[in-house]
Amino acid sequence: MVQRNPGTHRNFIEGRSTDAERKPISTIQAPTRSSSAPRRRKSLYRRFKSFLSRLFIKGKNQRRQRPRMKKPVIYVFSPKDIDVTVSVTLDKDLEFTAVYPIVPIEKLKPKGEKIQWDVHTSLDGSLFARDTGLELSSLFWEADLNTSSPSSSRQGELPETWTLSDWNSVVLSIDDVTSYLEKVLRCLGLHTEARTSFVTYWLPSFLNHKYIALRFMPQAEYSRIAPLDIKPEPDVITRVFMLFQGVKDLEAWPLSRKRAFDNVSYWATTVGVDSAAAFNKDLSRVLEWGAMEVPS
Repeated sequence: MVQRNPGTHRNFIEGRSTDAERKPISTIQAPTRSSSAPRRRKSLYRRFKSFLSRLFIKGKNQRRQRPRMKKPVIYVFSPKDIDVTVSVTLDKDLEFTAVYPIVPIEKLKPKGEKIQWDVHTSLDGSLFARDTGLELSSLFWEADLNTSSPSSSRQGELPETWTLSDWNSVVLSIDDVTSYLEKVLRCLGLHTEARTSFVTYWLPSFLNHKYIALRFMPQAEYSRIAPLDIKPEPDVITRVFMLFQGVKDLEAWPLSRKRAFDNVSYWATTVGVDSAAAFNKDLSRVLEWGAMEVPS
């Protein structure tokens, strides 16, 4: 038979505890909050905010340091249906970011990259990829400019080839840019669809500025940077590449502002274009156009 302690039993019934079960009140305390905790939280917040700030600035600077050659598209026209090989090679300052149709990007030694398309031409200007049968109106590639290359005068700066200045550009009000380009692009041998595509593709970028400085690169200079090889060789190759940037200080561009009123035909001489041959449908012709916005 189990023996019970009468005192313990009464204490249990009455809800009381024995002296051995009691604990000093002083040992039961609510947890205290360290006065340094708010300071630690503020410190962490400031460090996190600083990190985000540095991350944003770094990303912003990286974007500025890598301007992109956008929308170079290549049209191939032939008076008869033929098989054509089209290749583009980039020098050390550039690297491909997108191509279409998708083809392998060959890494060259010591530096540089190359792509190649094999297509079949049609009398109406359509192209057919010989490996997939894909029907195309043009070939497309884009590339980033590497401003950390040795040809940059200083880290993060554009090589001189890609810059605009008062002596080689025109400066236009945004209200005048599209009409000016329509005249220049026709003079440079772009057909109606190419002119419309050029203007409409770049118009949203133009509208970010009140004034635009622009220039067209000489074909010879452009071809040293991004050689275009066509086999069999066509009768005419026309490559049109424009550089532009927003302008805030008009006083720094006096010659460019005056040059905007000159006859646009001088751009055909600057670029090295035979516009009559570029429109001659009896000749085999290749047309390429593209542009790049240069950081101000």
